[in-house]
Amino acid sequence: MNLFKGNHTRGIARSFFSLGVVLVLMFVSCSKPEVRLQRFEQDLFDSSAGLNEGHFNQLEQKYGVFYESFSKDLINIPEEEAQVNYVPGLVSFIRYPTIQKLKHELDSVYPNLDFLKAELQDAMAEYQDEFPEERIPEFVTFLSEFGYAHVSYDTLIGIGLDMYMGADYPIYPALEFPEFMTKKLRREYIVPNTMKSLAISKYENQLRDKRFVAMLIFEGKLRYFMKAMLPNAHDSLILGYSAEQLKWAEENESMIWGHIIDSKLLYSKDVSRYMRYFDDGPFTSAPGVPAESSPAIGVFAGYKLVQQLMEAENLSLKELMNSNNWDELLKRSKYRP
Repeated sequence: MNLFKGNHTRGIARSFFSLGVVLVLMFVSCSKPEVRLQRFEQDLFDSSAGLNEGHFNQLEQKYGVFYESFSKDLINIPEEEAQVNYVPGLVSFIRYPTIQKLKHELDSVYPNLDFLKAELQDAMAEYQDEFPEERIPEFVTFLSEFGYAHVSYDTLIGIGLDMYMGADYPIYPALEFPEFMTKKLRREYIVPNTMKSLAISKYENQLRDKRFVAMLIFEGKLRYFMKAMLPNAHDSLILGYSAEQLKWAEENESMIWGHIIDSKLLYSKDVSRYMRYFDDGPFTSAPGVPAESSPAIGVFAGYKLVQQLMEAENLSLKELMNSNNWDELLKRSKYRP
């Protein structure tokens, strides 16, 4: 029996229908992709069932290509020690006193990764919006005794947590890591650097052109991608600058670009000459650049150029990232700081 009769009730029904559509649209727009974040280092060191072949077989089944790559590439177990599923080499790695101490310290810094999963989920929501056809990568944390901060595979990104133990972690100076590097070995940089790793893994094949202009715009695109994935991240995190370094670069943007033009760097193919404009350090160590400069001013200039390009052109992020016509991008940016 239909209990709703007349125009009034049909209006109520339409109102409920409209509300339902709004709620569905709200749910769809607010939903975030499920991010899979696994802790390889925890599973590797979990010896509750014994460090036997069965334990390592389970690891291989769970982690697939990462398991073999970790054993062979990240901790360099020799081929002759890999006879039984890398077991002897992995057992030696796990039982080594220095590694056990590192694992204990890592657990104290990162007892859980709820913060990391939440940040990755926010970033992957942006990624899904910009690249709906792309698969969301899986994320795996590991420790390799300070060997790697990130490794990338087709659909997986590994995050070396021992490279983010904090700027005051005493082992870093003992390893002779320079101060400009250790300042960025902290948790705030994990997700920005992970997004950079994602972009590099997808677009690094664009850098067949060895000219300065190609490196300039490619590095700018990487930072623009990072910012798009992390819209609330400060530019200091995107660029790896201190507040003072960012201030110097912004105040001297015109000088930086003028120096690049006057030094005839733009179309140079001399990588040994121009890489100092992209290398990290306490400052940009290049002829004619003051010692109080920010590091990697080529990265900063590329980022600003791409920002101006995206303001001037109606490009999607996908269109930007897929384009490697460097001369055309330079021309269309009309970059004149």
